[in-house]
Amino acid sequence: MAGPNSRLTEPYVILLLLSNDAHRNVDEVRAIDDPEQQNYQWTCFNRLKVRPLRQRIDAHHHLWKLGHFPYDWLSPDAPPRPFGDHTGIKHDYLASDYARDMAGTGVVASVFVESSANAPGAGEVEWVEGQADGGRMPAASVGYVDLRRPDAGEVLSGFQRSPRMRGIRMSLAWDATRPRWRFVETPDIMGTPEFRRGLAELDRRGLVFDTLVVPAQLAELAGVARAFPDLQIVVNHLGTPLHDTPQDAAEWSEGMRACAACPNMAVKLSGLWVIDRGWAPERIAGPVRMVVEAFGADRCMWTSNYPVEKLMCRVDDQLRNLEAVLEDLPEDDKDMIFRGTAARVYRIPLAAEAAAVDGARQSVAR
Repeated sequence: MAGPNSRLTEPYVILLLLSNDAHRNVDEVRAIDDPEQQNYQWTCFNRLKVRPLRQRIDAHHHLWKLGHFPYDWLSPDAPPRPFGDHTGIKHDYLASDYARDMAGTGVVASVFVESSANAPGAGEVEWVEGQADGGRMPAASVGYVDLRRPDAGEVLSGFQRSPRMRGIRMSLAWDATRPRWRFVETPDIMGTPEFRRGLAELDRRGLVFDTLVVPAQLAELAGVARAFPDLQIVVNHLGTPLHDTPQDAAEWSEGMRACAACPNMAVKLSGLWVIDRGWAPERIAGPVRMVVEAFGADRCMWTSNYPVEKLMCRVDDQLRNLEAVLEDLPEDDKDMIFRGTAARVYRIPLAAEAAAVDGARQSVAR
C-alpha cells in the first residue's frame, strides 16, 4: 500500500490541496479502517505540496498545577469567565501538556504569562523555572505583581533572580457595562501615583509591561505609553475587540490607532474568540488586518493563549485561519508576526530556537 515518506529530517507540514474532506495528518490516515478510503487519502498525500513548517514563537501561554498555588479562578465552584464555562481547563496544565498540544505546529520557543495564581512574591515564576523544557518551553516568563504595592521594586528584584524573567502582566480591564470584564476593583488605576511608581520600577529594570484592557481604556493606555516612552508595553489579545455596539467598535478602532502611534507599544494577535469563537477568517480579517497595518508586523505577535483559547479554537485552527488572513503579506512580515517580534520583545536567545529545532528533528526522525 502507498504511504508517505516517513524519513523526513526537518519538521514539515503537509498542505492538502485536493479535497476539503482530506485528512490532515498521517496518523489519521493510518487509522482509517476502509481500505478504499485509506488508499484515496494516500493518493491525496502523494499529490500534495510539501513545504517546510514555519518556525514560530508562542508569545503567550499559561501553565498551572492546581493545589500548588490558590488559582481561585480555577476552583471547582469558580464562576464562568468572559468566554463562558471553563470547566474544561480546571485541571493541571504543565509544560509537558503544552508541549504535546504544540507538537507539529512549528513552535520552537514560548513565553509563559502569569496565570492568576495568587502566588507569594516570585513563587509562580520560580515554579515555572522547574517546568521549563531545556530552556525552550518556556524560554521566557512574564510574572504578576500589583504595581501599586509600595514594595513593588523589591518584589521585582526577587523576580529578576529567574533567568527567564522578562516582564510583568497586570490586567487592568474594567468595563462599565460588562461585569465579567472587570478584572480590577476600579477603572482609574492607570492614573494613580502608586501605579505610575510601579511602572517606573519596571522601566528602570528594562522589563516589559503586559496588560489586558477593554476598548474604552485603550486611549488612556496610549497616554501611559507616552509618559513612559522607554517602557515596552504589550497590549494583550488584540485590545479586546468587543464589537457589540457601534460605540464599542469605534472606541476599539480609535484606541488601537492611538496605541499604534506609540513606538514603544506592541500587540498580541490572540483572544480572537471575542470576534468569532472559531477564528473564522472572514470574521477576524478586518480587525486583524487593521491592527497589523497600524502597528506594523514588527510590533505584532501571534500567541496561542493556551490552554484557555483551546476551549474555543484549537491551535491548528488558529494558525491555519490566521495564515489565511495574512496570506498576501511578505514572508518577512509573517516571520515577524509568528516569530521575530516575540524574540525581540521578550529577548529570547537564538540558542533556544536552535535547540528546539534540533529537538523537533529528533522527534520527526523517531
